[in-house]
Amino acid sequence: MNKIELSGKDLLLALLYSPGVNEKCNEPIVGRTKLTKMVYLFEKEVYKQFFSDINITLPEFEPYHYGPFSKQLFDDLRFFMSIGFIEAQDTLVPISSAEKYEISIDMDDDCWDCASFEEHNDDVELKYYLSSSGKKYVEENIWNNFSEVQQNNLLKFKAKINSISLDSLLNYVYNKYPEDTTKSRIAERYLGGDDDN
Repeated sequence: MNKIELSGKDLLLALLYSPGVNEKCNEPIVGRTKLTKMVYLFEKEVYKQFFSDINITLPEFEPYHYGPFSKQLFDDLRFFMSIGFIEAQDTLVPISSAEKYEISIDMDDDCWDCASFEEHNDDVELKYYLSSSGKKYVEENIWNNFSEVQQNNLLKFKAKINSISLDSLLNYVYNKYPEDTTKSRIAERYLGGDDDN
């Protein structure tokens, strides 16, 4: 039996499409930092355990200023925003220092379309979700590649990540995977420490 082949782009869309805490599909993910760590943890903790029958070409991560970072994932997010599959909306959540830095990386990148963020408030996090065309694409081309058990595992994983604070998530990543935080500017805040949030 041949394995199903999916790309990192497919995974990004599937994570956005998946239900989460509210158990309704297309639950938004707040902030690119949380989205980045979600994809990173999917590879580290979920993929091999629950998706061994699917070959997913995952984005590459490297240690960077705020922990594990994937330029490829950001490129995929930009691509889907540019074609209207992913939308972003302001939240009431104050923007994190990690998010501010990651936005500055994008603004320095020649291929970034700054116009997609001009109408957003720079002081708050953005929530990402699928547009109606993005949702339709996932329903027709991606979601049914996962078994019911795999869909349920995506729901549990997304619900867990979406229900915790960014500080709690970073604390977990930094302490569980310190090898991928070696270049971090905020490592001392998380490594070996307990999360107070």
